[in-house]
Amino acid sequence: MILKAERLHKSYRMGATAVKVLKGVNLAVERGQFVSVIGASGSGKSTLLHLLGGLDRPNEGTISFDGRDLSRMRAHELNRYRNEMVGFVFQFYHLLDELNVLENVFLPAMVSRGIVGWLGTRKAARQRAEELLEQLGLQDRARHKPYQLSGGERQRVAIGRALMNEPRLLLADEPTGNLDSATGNDILGVLERLHKAGQTIVMVTHDERVARKAQRVITLADGKVKT
Repeated sequence: MILKAERLHKSYRMGATAVKVLKGVNLAVERGQFVSVIGASGSGKSTLLHLLGGLDRPNEGTISFDGRDLSRMRAHELNRYRNEMVGFVFQFYHLLDELNVLENVFLPAMVSRGIVGWLGTRKAARQRAEELLEQLGLQDRARHKPYQLSGGERQRVAIGRALMNEPRLLLADEPTGNLDSATGNDILGVLERLHKAGQTIVMVTHDERVARKAQRVITLADGKVKT
């Protein structure tokens, strides 16, 4: 078991009202699994993914990664978890337009090492980024800016960035939600190839067709796992 969430509760304040988003969610993911979490808009899918990735904390419950409780990690340990153990793929890409494609891909390596460490490792990091772009069919786009790419190309760049530090867990939040059907299928093909190579993936989606591409499907409804 690489990832385990137990009795997760998460609420947000909206004025004087507490909006309950997650209401006791349990989830276990085995190493190498491709798991999809499906649910309607507002069911808590993205909130769950943010908690699993350490981008937010639950009000109640625990999340453990490889046996370690995220809530017991110190700030620098949690930063390392987010940067090195987990790769994030978002619906709207979140690429930096001021950087070219190659720079966007190797950015996580630069962040993890700092200025001094980066100077000693930038050649290897650049080579790793170039190899990822070649695997994703983007070697001819390395010097382009994100706004010069199609939606599918931008999502592949985002996948390359997520894979830069060789994460043990890939979290994908509606990775095809901003794409047409054909382009979305291409992105799902990339994720399937990664899974076959041993990558652990948790993907959230509202689309049943997309969810079925995963090895295992979990339904989230009204903040709870539907059994």
